[in-house]
Amino acid sequence: MTDVRESAGSRPLPEFERPPVVEVALGIQFRPIPQLRPIELGRLRDEWRDDYPILQEQPPLPPASEDLVVGAPSVQLTLGPAPQARLWFSSVDQERLVQLQPDRLIVNWRQRTRGGRYPRYPSVRGEFERRLAELVRDLERRDVAPPAVTQAEITYINALDVQADAGGQLERFVKVYQPAADHHLGAPEQARLNLVFRVPEVGRDPVRMYVSLNPARRPDGEPAIFLTFTVRGAPLEETGAAALAFMDRAHDHVVRSFAELTSQSMHSDWGMRQ
Repeated sequence: MTDVRESAGSRPLPEFERPPVVEVALGIQFRPIPQLRPIELGRLRDEWRDDYPILQEQPPLPPASEDLVVGAPSVQLTLGPAPQARLWFSSVDQERLVQLQPDRLIVNWRQRTRGGRYPRYPSVRGEFERRLAELVRDLERRDVAPPAVTQAEITYINALDVQADAGGQLERFVKVYQPAADHHLGAPEQARLNLVFRVPEVGRDPVRMYVSLNPARRPDGEPAIFLTFTVRGAPLEETGAAALAFMDRAHDHVVRSFAELTSQSMHSDWGMRQ
């Protein structure tokens, strides 16, 4: 019998002319590097200034990793001084963002204006690879070893437009939700959905995909349902190259899952083609 995963992996990825993507994040977590304190990043700041002239400080993200037991990633307690601030390096239009702290590097693309065009995965991946290479070079100049990657992560956020008075509406977008049509109170005013999948052959087990649908509002106040895919886990090796390979395989699973979980009617709206 043909293995299902092998068969799926051999098929071309579906493509969407008008994907509803509003944010993409590619990131790694690595063993803390004390030299990544803001006071020691002057040279890297100068190197990134033209592309990312806006600098802000944010609270640090806590360390986290996938556990053997399914659920939210486990938080790792660290002894010693509190983590340094997370730095946000933003482009002028605020669409591109690099986040850096002593144990994290994340590159984001964010849709800042309605209808802004998603630049596609190869572009965001290329930006992450460039910034990682520049970070490694900056560390090498200071005789510091490159990041030892412990976790890699890829996140896609999609905004699905809804009418304010149209109830839960999840059945319009996804195949895995059935409304309680015979409920004595009628259709739910609001609905949410969370799914967790084990993802094989992407990194060191366990690697998981988290899928969620949550009602919210866009920055302009318009209602939407946000469909989020996150794949998280440890790459096969603690290197940047292994993290990039993890992201590539995870991206394929996200694209296939988006096509498999969403409805045929929405595929037409998004311009799906094989």
